[in-house]
Amino acid sequence: MLYFLDFKFDIQQGLLFKNQSNVPLTPTQCKLLTLLIESKDKVLSKEDILDHVWQDRVVSEQVVFQNISQLRALISDEAIKTFPKRGYQWQLVLSTPPVGDTPSDEHPLKNTGRASLPLILALISFATISLCALFWYWPSSNITTNHSVPQKAQSVLLVPISPRFEGHLSSETQALNNTLSTNSLAPSNTSSAQAIFNSPYIEYKKLVPSSDKLILSGFVYQQRIEDEHVFLLEYRLQGHLRHWQGYLYGSTVNDLKAQLKRKIDSLVQSDYFYLQIDSFTTSELAMLNNQDPNDLDVLKHLIERLLSEYNHNVASARIEQMISLSEQQNHPIYMAYAQWLKARLFIALNQFQLAQQHLEQASNLMDQADFNALNSEISKSLADVAAHHKDFPTIQKHLYKSASQARLANRPVQEIRAYTLLSINAFKLKREKEKYDYLFQAKTLLADHQLDGSHYMLIFYHFALFEQTVEEKQRFYLKVLEQPVTPENYWVFFSVSEQLANLYLGQDQSEQALALTSNITEPARKHFLLAKIYHRLEQPELAKQHARTSFNTARMQHIDWVGLDMALKLLELGAELQDETDAMIYRHYIQNTARPRWQRVNREKLSKLGVINPYEQNKKKI
Repeated sequence: MLYFLDFKFDIQQGLLFKNQSNVPLTPTQCKLLTLLIESKDKVLSKEDILDHVWQDRVVSEQVVFQNISQLRALISDEAIKTFPKRGYQWQLVLSTPPVGDTPSDEHPLKNTGRASLPLILALISFATISLCALFWYWPSSNITTNHSVPQKAQSVLLVPISPRFEGHLSSETQALNNTLSTNSLAPSNTSSAQAIFNSPYIEYKKLVPSSDKLILSGFVYQQRIEDEHVFLLEYRLQGHLRHWQGYLYGSTVNDLKAQLKRKIDSLVQSDYFYLQIDSFTTSELAMLNNQDPNDLDVLKHLIERLLSEYNHNVASARIEQMISLSEQQNHPIYMAYAQWLKARLFIALNQFQLAQQHLEQASNLMDQADFNALNSEISKSLADVAAHHKDFPTIQKHLYKSASQARLANRPVQEIRAYTLLSINAFKLKREKEKYDYLFQAKTLLADHQLDGSHYMLIFYHFALFEQTVEEKQRFYLKVLEQPVTPENYWVFFSVSEQLANLYLGQDQSEQALALTSNITEPARKHFLLAKIYHRLEQPELAKQHARTSFNTARMQHIDWVGLDMALKLLELGAELQDETDAMIYRHYIQNTARPRWQRVNREKLSKLGVINPYEQNKKKI
């Protein structure tokens, strides 16, 4: 065991701890940290790191920089020093536990001589890298439910794939389940494909409490493409941090199995599911795309990441690639999906007429693909275009259709979402009766389908927004915080924590406001809320301390909205304290990161703080 700062690193097992809590490492981070510590006395070039960590995998030098950044974000900026044009070197002092502190289950060496730290590191680093590789191993031989496999030799568990319609394709689905190289989890006792698609994270936590595996499930359909009967597999891989969903066509069950096996082989060898920071998955997806440029599943995920990062130029090029590739492969779902992505790009660019054209094309193609689950989402996008024009009857038409398509696809969560969106749009357009009618309809559907509490969070949140009195708002906010938190609803949980803190502060209940931050484990958001609370409590020095921590963490993790709000908060606090330290950094960050909508919302503050010139801004539309 090695100690540095308030961390300890068990090189033999590849485990990193901070204050007795495990800090999750991806296999690549594990290898890289071991290499840096082992080679602490020398500067490692990018080529050295690529050779030792990635070995025969083809990756860019940018991947090295990103993984170094990830380790800095997890440990400390000072942990790894960059030597321009030379490489990287470990900087923190390492220590081993004192002799008296050796754990009882560890047997100290009886050798009377003292082995040097570099020698120890050299001997055990090989074991660490081997363990990292072993943990993510996907078995290459067929394993049935009766086959016993060592726990560490698996990374994917199967919740048996189901036929879309009960009683159809039973033998084909059973054959597919029997040939998949995973351990099977019986749906009668644990879960089912339907449960995984309804509540993926909740089901995942029930089945994999230790968060060390992936869960695979899906649905099998039979369809016709150009008068030929084919099988369609809609599959989902669920991990602790994120999921993967794709669509495969095959002429036989064995064809589906072979395609799925190749997909999972590639994914479990990557770091996609284990990266702590979402923005770093973009480079991982680009690497997967380079390895297999014809993989439409990978291309779809890459485009969606690019759109989320506002990288519109690259996203546009990739969408054109997807349109061409889906036509070459005669993949009906992805032919429609590519048009949907193109429409979403135009919506992001405020080109709503062009978006409408591509959405209608996507909907027609998805009708031909006979896949209602995705067509329900396309209908929601059509409602978004109508919402831009404040056309409530058209919004209703598309969201009614979305709900109907979701019901035909047996996707209750998507159906409920359609009614929730109807309520939200009614609220925005000041339709008092409809906003409650649709929200109650969504709540009734939740009860009818017996979905878990995580799905109630958004419903209670909107009831709180609709209420007029502080007491009723507070009551619904507290009901939100009682529900299970998932990656999908975390934004609701955090938004409610912030708004409830404001209510408490307005009632001089500062202790209750501060107590809310104890449930926020993500550092950037936790310090974000603490900064706002202490500023309201007129404690600017404490507010500045938390704002700076939040700002720096958000920058490293590419959480732009947090970084922007904290940069603005730091400029406000600096003006109050008459302290211009780092003000130029905050202004530069805002000018280079802020999107037009954020600038419009904060225009008055930005002008007052000298971040933008109001006269120049009047000359152009932000």
